[in-house]
Amino acid sequence: MSIYDTLLNTDYSWPEPLSELPLKIDPSMEDRLDPEYVQFFNEVLCERPDILETHKYPVAKTKAGGNVIPGQAPPMEVAKIYDIEISRKHTAAETPVPVRVFVPKGQMPSTGWPCTVWYHGGGWVLGSIDTENSYCTHLAELAKCIVITVDYRLAPEFPFPACVEDAFEALMYVMESSEMLNVDNKKICLAGSSAGGNLTAIMTHKYASSPLSKGLPPLKFQMMVVPVTDNTANNETQPSWKENEKTPQLPATKMLWYRKIYLPDAGETLKDPESSPLFYPEVSFKQVPPSFIAAAECDVLRSEAEAYHDKLRANGIDSKITIYKGVPHTAMVMNERLTQGANLVRDTIASVRDAFSA
Repeated sequence: MSIYDTLLNTDYSWPEPLSELPLKIDPSMEDRLDPEYVQFFNEVLCERPDILETHKYPVAKTKAGGNVIPGQAPPMEVAKIYDIEISRKHTAAETPVPVRVFVPKGQMPSTGWPCTVWYHGGGWVLGSIDTENSYCTHLAELAKCIVITVDYRLAPEFPFPACVEDAFEALMYVMESSEMLNVDNKKICLAGSSAGGNLTAIMTHKYASSPLSKGLPPLKFQMMVVPVTDNTANNETQPSWKENEKTPQLPATKMLWYRKIYLPDAGETLKDPESSPLFYPEVSFKQVPPSFIAAAECDVLRSEAEAYHDKLRANGIDSKITIYKGVPHTAMVMNERLTQGANLVRDTIASVRDAFSA
């Protein structure tokens, strides 16, 4: 049976036994991975099936464990970190949307701080408001902006489109309550990693086309790290799905696992632009802000990030993409151990800082 036809177990685990320890890099990837990553894999990750084979565990067990990937640099000191809950105004769910606010050190500009709304990764299934705290402190302090990270609802309890609703609710709150937040809503960047990069792309289209944005400033910038843009992707339609099918940390089976949990109805939801932003029409692409995309060479998602960049450029949007050689999907949160991860963090933060200063 094809991996694309696989049915998950009732506990949402992938129906395949855990591999024997120590785990090994697949021969198809051995010569393509950065030596620093190979060393880190052999020293640390080879004994961590909870990290490398997450999809083979019951979802509830993985969520309870936190699924924190080792190798992330420690957080930077910022002026203030606080949590708030956003009461819903534009979406129907009853629960509020929790967000965390990171305020940089220094003197606030007279117009208010620039602001980045951050959507965390985790395949719309894992991750939380705590997942990328370190990155958010670096972004706040080095780009001198307030960062607001969104604790959106997750599948399987809340499948598509729950997180899309939460992401939009948080964006509208920041735009409409900017004065209370000490934010300059003429300088709003949307950003995120993996599933959060997916939400970032979707929000730029959704905001531009929404009647709710009329009378509000346009978004200043978007920045996406290893984003999902095409939930119809397979090894025949996207080159990197074939090239990197057995890449470590996000092999094709794990990406399909996330997809099957988040989009259980499959069918038309796979190519709905609010799950697969690559399928927004050309006219919608013409309305979104300038972009920076960070992609990993050895990521199953690389070619759909490239396709999204190409579509932005084809529609007149200033978009830049950098492909980080020899590293897999999770390079951003391995920036203490991987030079390419540190480069990715530096470049993404610089793109936001430069957008705000333009």
